[in-house]
Amino acid sequence: MRHSKRTKLTVEDINAALRVKNVEPLYGYMQGDSPKFRKTTVNSTDVYFDDDEEIDFDTVLNKPLPKIPLDVTFTAHWLAIEGVQPAIPQNPTPNDAKAELLSKRNKTHASSNGITTDQVNVKPLVKHVLSKELQMYFERITEAILNDNERLQSQAFESLRLDPGLHQLLPYFVQHIHKKVAQNHKNLDILEAMLSMAHALLNNKHLFIEPYVGIHAEDE
Repeated sequence: MRHSKRTKLTVEDINAALRVKNVEPLYGYMQGDSPKFRKTTVNSTDVYFDDDEEIDFDTVLNKPLPKIPLDVTFTAHWLAIEGVQPAIPQNPTPNDAKAELLSKRNKTHASSNGITTDQVNVKPLVKHVLSKELQMYFERITEAILNDNERLQSQAFESLRLDPGLHQLLPYFVQHIHKKVAQNHKNLDILEAMLSMAHALLNNKHLFIEPYVGIHAEDE
């Protein structure tokens, strides 16, 4: 600012000073419109000052008032509780599902060259799609559990035991354990790894695993 002989400090001045001090500059802040200066003469000396916009008060006062903004409101409802959709006005009813199914059936029953097809593709109303991040996490965890590196195994088990964001992956982990146990019932190493994996999931306080794992106890 002083080198430019200005009296107004700008963001670029701060970034330039930080770069001189070998400090990382600020991000997210940028210089706006460059200031405009006007020239005037005071006692035979040229003086430059910021050119402030002149505002006509009559014009401002005669303008119509802007509309009052609406208050921010929000509502919350349960989309599903433990996998069961409650019957509330915000959720679709069974009649709505039947109506949508009938509309799809009517669209599918289209005649082509005088031939009518009766094949109807019924898709579920809710589609479960995993993000790429969750898919990568699932692959790395399942690979680390069967890895010979004990450090990777312990890190994978710790993640399954403590991570609070595994709700969407829980059915996939349960299916993976079931598949590995069924295919490797004579491989003690894999069985031990799957047992440790199930133990880590059961000890995760953020997961509700009962809807995915059925535990039946019989009295002898």
